[in-house]
Amino acid sequence: MTWAPQQELDGVGQLWWTDLADAPELAAGVVGVEQQVPAFLAELTVDARARLTATDPAGTAVLVAPDAEVVAVVRSVRLAWDGARSRAPVAGAREALGRAGERNGTGVRRRDRHPAARPGPGGSTVDGGAAGNDTVAVLDVVVAEAWRGRGVGSAVLGQLDRWRAHRGADRLLVLLRPHAKQDYPLVPFARYASFTTPAGEPFDPWLRAAWRAGLVPVSGVDRSFIARAALDDWQRWLGRPVPGSGPYLVPGAIKPAILETERDGGGYREPHLWAAPVAALQRPRADAGEGAAGPEEVLMDASPSASARWIDALAAAGVVAGDRSHRQVRRRR
Repeated sequence: MTWAPQQELDGVGQLWWTDLADAPELAAGVVGVEQQVPAFLAELTVDARARLTATDPAGTAVLVAPDAEVVAVVRSVRLAWDGARSRAPVAGAREALGRAGERNGTGVRRRDRHPAARPGPGGSTVDGGAAGNDTVAVLDVVVAEAWRGRGVGSAVLGQLDRWRAHRGADRLLVLLRPHAKQDYPLVPFARYASFTTPAGEPFDPWLRAAWRAGLVPVSGVDRSFIARAALDDWQRWLGRPVPGSGPYLVPGAIKPAILETERDGGGYREPHLWAAPVAALQRPRADAGEGAAGPEEVLMDASPSASARWIDALAAAGVVAGDRSHRQVRRRR
């Protein structure tokens, strides 16, 4: 494939892009890289990843080293989205997977809309046959452990819109999981997402990389990933017994899992953030009820005074941290 130039990172040589349709022999390497995530997440998503490989291998982009080592994996689906924030898949990864196969135009199949999808103005829904709605929705990016911390993730994010153009789609939508939130699992998602660095950029490294790559928040998804598993599995992922029901902090999870001994199982759900290039967003009309600010009002600015831009961008996506400025911490002496 020639949709992206070869890239050189940290003087290790040039990397090249392909996908599983053109290079099916990389499938085993892809599986290996995707196992290098928190154990519970790897096991709970393995079936969905296998389905994507089987049903749409061209939707899995692979960054490869000269020795054919898999460096990074991008998973995506095609769906219909017209650029309106309110019509991004409201159920996140779950809805996007259910809508995989939607296309615009000329007789390409499309699946029924996910039951959780939001209607548009007047009760209409996004039409998979409408021109300009064909979207590459990136659901996951995984960088091989040996390559992390070397700028690979940022390089991948910077190439996603080029990949979208190569595939002939009109728009790009990217689902972001704030990986570093695993260190702050008790902080609410909206509050964590609003944290910024002294330079005014997002505190979370993955959100920050996306922001620097020109991706702006589209909409927050409270229940993007939902899964249940047997209690034995949760105890294995925890590495210790579960003596009773309650919330438990699983290694690698970005929020607590709710485990129920009386039901011999437990559930987990993750919030995520949809993001997209500014050009992919539909500027809301003044009478559409989506707010007066258009996407061009939230352009990136890395100056020290830029934190308000990120907070405003999150607010436009419906992600607003609760105002607790009125609360004071009191110490008992």
